[in-house]
Amino acid sequence: MGDESEWMKLPIDQKCEHKIWKARLNGYEEALKLFQKIEDEKSAEWGKYLGLIKKFVTDSNAVAQLKGLEAALAFIENAHFAGKTTGEVVSGVVTKVFNQPKARAKELGMDICFMYIEIEKAEVVQDELLKGLDNKNPKIEQRIKEEKQLKILKWNFITPRDEYVEQLKTQMSTCFAKWLQDELFHFDFQRHVKAIGVMIERLESESEATISCLDLILKWFTLRFFDTNTTVLMKVLEYLKLLFAMLNRENYHLTEYEANSFVPYLILKVGESKDVVRKDVRAILAMLCKVYPASKVFPFLMDGTKSKNSKQRAECLEELGCLIEGYGMNVCQPTPAKSLKEIAVHIGDRDTSVRNAALNTVVAVYNVCGDQVYKLIGNLSEKDMSMLEERIKRSAKKAPTAVAKQTATDRSQKEHPTNSNATFLRKPAQEDPNKLNQARQNAQHTESLHPSIPKEFQLDLDMIEMDQGRVCELPDLVQHKLDELLEPIMIPEPKMRSVSPHFDELHNSTASTINFVISQVASGDINTSIQALAQIDEVLRQEDKAEVMSGHIDQFLIATIMQLRLINSTHMADDRVDKKDIIKLYSCIIGNMLSLFSMESLAREASMGVLKDLMHGLITLMLDSRVEDVEDGTQVIRSVNLLVIRVLEKSDQTNMISALLVLLQDTLVSTAGSPMVSELVMKCLWRVIRFLPETINNINLDRILLDVHNFMKVFPKEKLKQLKSDVPHRTLKTLLHTLCKLTGAKILDHLSMIENRNESELEAHLRRVVKHSGNLAGLKSDRSNEKGGLRIDDRMSKAKVSDILSEIFKKIGSKENTKEGLTELYEYKQKYSDADLEPFLKNTSQFFQSYVERGLRMIESEREGKTRIQTTAVIPQHGVDSSLSSNEELKPAVYYERLKILRQRQGLENTSRAQQRPTISSLLSSKPSVASSTDMLQSKLSQLKESRELYMQEHNVHSPTHTNTRSASPAANLDDLKKRLERIKSKRQ
Repeated sequence: MGDESEWMKLPIDQKCEHKIWKARLNGYEEALKLFQKIEDEKSAEWGKYLGLIKKFVTDSNAVAQLKGLEAALAFIENAHFAGKTTGEVVSGVVTKVFNQPKARAKELGMDICFMYIEIEKAEVVQDELLKGLDNKNPKIEQRIKEEKQLKILKWNFITPRDEYVEQLKTQMSTCFAKWLQDELFHFDFQRHVKAIGVMIERLESESEATISCLDLILKWFTLRFFDTNTTVLMKVLEYLKLLFAMLNRENYHLTEYEANSFVPYLILKVGESKDVVRKDVRAILAMLCKVYPASKVFPFLMDGTKSKNSKQRAECLEELGCLIEGYGMNVCQPTPAKSLKEIAVHIGDRDTSVRNAALNTVVAVYNVCGDQVYKLIGNLSEKDMSMLEERIKRSAKKAPTAVAKQTATDRSQKEHPTNSNATFLRKPAQEDPNKLNQARQNAQHTESLHPSIPKEFQLDLDMIEMDQGRVCELPDLVQHKLDELLEPIMIPEPKMRSVSPHFDELHNSTASTINFVISQVASGDINTSIQALAQIDEVLRQEDKAEVMSGHIDQFLIATIMQLRLINSTHMADDRVDKKDIIKLYSCIIGNMLSLFSMESLAREASMGVLKDLMHGLITLMLDSRVEDVEDGTQVIRSVNLLVIRVLEKSDQTNMISALLVLLQDTLVSTAGSPMVSELVMKCLWRVIRFLPETINNINLDRILLDVHNFMKVFPKEKLKQLKSDVPHRTLKTLLHTLCKLTGAKILDHLSMIENRNESELEAHLRRVVKHSGNLAGLKSDRSNEKGGLRIDDRMSKAKVSDILSEIFKKIGSKENTKEGLTELYEYKQKYSDADLEPFLKNTSQFFQSYVERGLRMIESEREGKTRIQTTAVIPQHGVDSSLSSNEELKPAVYYERLKILRQRQGLENTSRAQQRPTISSLLSSKPSVASSTDMLQSKLSQLKESRELYMQEHNVHSPTHTNTRSASPAANLDDLKKRLERIKSKRQ
């Protein structure tokens, strides 16, 4: 408030010059009122403001400037000597008003110019307006100035860093609408496509605004050249073609600042692998030469020939040849000799396309300047020179004789002394008054040099000189004997070369058909793709025919991935496409994938790179919110979820783990993608880690450790901890810990594929984990020595374990040694608690498994001092269906077991009881064993025990003393069991 009280007391003219914009605004308002009140146009009061009117129109504050323009207009209307200010005021209007976005300011500026014209100052106004045509955009000039003063980053990089993007975003905020800027800098490429579409629609209507910020627009498009999405790139090239066509119509010429920010990055795309992209880039380069001098484009192309990309080198050389053909040798900068020497170096390039392009460019030079090309290219190796001479001989345009060329040169230099193609090639010859005689002498000299030219093809100069008439008579043609040409020619019979015996097999096989159908899977037409998928699905569903797909799996998956990308980027964004057709296409793709990955032999053929792209495509589909909005879209998402699980389970586990590691690395590096992608990738990794105990013997541990090494190179431990989530760090630690746990110290022998182990922390981490695991194992070993000693893996080999268990089960299966076998099995399980009995039990009958379980339980009860159970059961052989021996005393439990089996076969057994019992392994060991039996075996044994206990309770309910001990049932129940057994047998018959 203190400052305001100070300037409020100042006179009007001093307020108009005050440093505070509010003071100037107040001064302009008061001046406007004053100018409207003064009645005398010659009043001395006008003189106070004579030197201030320019400041009125050029005020730096936009609000104050508007009021200043109104005051200036009032001054010009009423002041007698307002004409004295014409030059400076109109100049200020041109530089500070006409380039403003505000329409009101431009309107007042036009009114001021018209008012000066009314007071007869039209010539001055016209001069100032013409000067304004040469003025450059002040905002662009400001950016150029800041870049030269190093206040901002110079637009020069190999790959764009975040600071370049942020700088461009800040610069564009003053020129672009906020909604458009948000679309341009969105992480979703589809928003980029949408934004470019809007810019294409408004290009013609807003051409002036486009030109005013052309440098920023071109810079943004250079960022898109580094995107890998083809859809965005094609949209970018479409806009650029329209942009340069508009600039050409507007007769606008690029500044060096604009060209340097754009052309080098455009030339990078000349080496693109896709033909359609290269074609558009070549078209843009041709249009570029209409708005920017070709001689300045030439050095950019010369720099492009130094690229490591052979396609880029070849295309740049071809473009250089086109420039020389179209604009002459003056286009070669800095000098033709220096440029041609650099071009000729590529004649010896190891890439065929580069060699051919270099030769074609030199031939183009030869067509312009003739033999002088040999001086320009300098010394070449004998091999390169022979290639060049052969190409010139074969491809160069027919040049006239040296004399004719010399004469043509003389004539052209006389008539067109500024011909760009002949300015530096030859010195003009001296004029000879008798040109015809000179031509004759030269012709005779030429004839002596070329005596082999037939006479009928030579000029008769004497006859031409003697011909004084104006009427041109045709000369008599030399008659040739043509009879020989009309005689029939004997054509020799062609000798057919024998066809390879494998030719028919190759072309009649189904391989070509499969390749054709697979190629249609990636078609842009939805119906074509659906038909192709239906044909492949028909093959995959038939097991006897599915093998024909072997060898084509990667090809098929790549086509499917391309179709998924096409749907995501094009079909889903196109309102004209029926979304029901898209859902149908998704269903066909998912059905094919499920059929493919249900066959493990085919699923294992998928390579690591293809699996990576497939998983990325499926995860992207799962996260696509647009699919959920479509009818039946949620069902598609659920099907994709099932498919992902199938792919994880059935694929080659080495390739799958490697693919997920590389995909996780890419998603963590990329800042443009959704964080949900990396989370789902890690969930997939956790699921694969759970498979490792079953798959550890089938995976290539060296390859997986190499991929982990590469991951840890990009993401060391410290960098991983800096991420927002610690899940990536925990995932990697869990993977390595699981591998170490399953392989032990041997994991350190699988680092052979890593060239430099010091580049990551992998080896040190593995050694720590192995050392820690070894200490724990030593402690556990000391504690368990009293109970059974070391584990099986530390005591004996797998083959020896198999032999011991085979002997034990042979004893159990024999009548004489069954008790001994059960005892040995019990002791063996006590000693080696992690022993796996599944291979020996899975091929036996349910009855035999129940017998082994009961025997082990009885031994356990005896050892623990519980009630002893007298058993003299029949010793079953491995073939359980054999009849029982009538000489042996059978206890009711045996009958009940057989009854149980028969009831189950007839579907009479109630197995819905929820009570569970411990497995064999849990009865013998205080800690759980590792996969001691299958879930199916446990379920069946549990059902047997439940049924037996139920039966015991039913028949012992009237017993005077009911106990829980395992004692034999009363003899009275034996007859009842036999009767029930007979009834079941009769029903079966």
